[in-house]
Amino acid sequence: MTTDRNALVRVEGLYKYFGENRVLRGISTEIDKGEVVVVIGPSGSGKSTFLRCLNLLEEPTYGEVWLENKLVTPVDPYRHDDVIELSKTFQKLAAEHPELDKAALLEKIRAEDLLHEKHEGKAYKSRMKQIYAENYLNINLARQKIGMVFQQFNLFANLKILDNITLAPIKLLKMDKAAAEKKAMALLERIGLADKAQAYPQQLSGGQKQRVAIVRALAMDPDVMLFDEPTSALDPEMVGEVLDVMKELAASGMTMVVVTHEMGFAKEVGTRVVFIDEGVIKEEAPPAEFFGNPKDPRLQDFLSKVLI
Repeated sequence: MTTDRNALVRVEGLYKYFGENRVLRGISTEIDKGEVVVVIGPSGSGKSTFLRCLNLLEEPTYGEVWLENKLVTPVDPYRHDDVIELSKTFQKLAAEHPELDKAALLEKIRAEDLLHEKHEGKAYKSRMKQIYAENYLNINLARQKIGMVFQQFNLFANLKILDNITLAPIKLLKMDKAAAEKKAMALLERIGLADKAQAYPQQLSGGQKQRVAIVRALAMDPDVMLFDEPTSALDPEMVGEVLDVMKELAASGMTMVVVTHEMGFAKEVGTRVVFIDEGVIKEEAPPAEFFGNPKDPRLQDFLSKVLI
């Protein structure tokens, strides 16, 4: 993969295993500032796991996630050429399989679960520490820059709407309570729910809860917003009000990664659509090309079933 050092988010060789279940199998992609990347695919394809790996709600098995050129995940030694050369496992396998290129050797190492062998040597350990020290971004700081909206809203049932929105800015950003409440009210006004500030989540409809969840994430002034199927738990008549807020966000220039089954949103709002199947990116392209001229046979079959 050709890396763009100006990319807001950079994903390199992402793998995620749950025991024997290999959910992600080598995803690499980049997300530029202002992009709206829509991720689609069949159930169980790894879409939500990919999203959760971006802010370490799930820790990748292998691979790296970078945010603004800072490393969010632990260092993956096989993503750095000078470290690879110090790897006894890699060197041994390369000697045994001269017919394989580096990418194929790395895949073989992962497939045979050889990555867990201990690496030795002062040079290796020194270089790993250097990569970590020069590039690492504390995950708590990273999560302040990455907003997340879930399927099930995840609002605190015992807190009023205003308190749900102000809790993180006050606790994590050390914002003054009055300033946090002023900002929260402006956000609620923006989505037409200022009159619900003193209500509790159970007093709101599903669509209203999801809109509150969106502005709760926005209250942290994130650099990128992640949406994990934000409309899948909603009644059909409530979907539109949530998508309207997301469209407004996109129009304002917010960088967004959206896992969704809403093909209309992908076509209208997405700057790029990514198709994940069996834990890998099978195809990605701008919406017009993606929907108008799909090249991967699996994508063609998928679209034939979901597009009316």
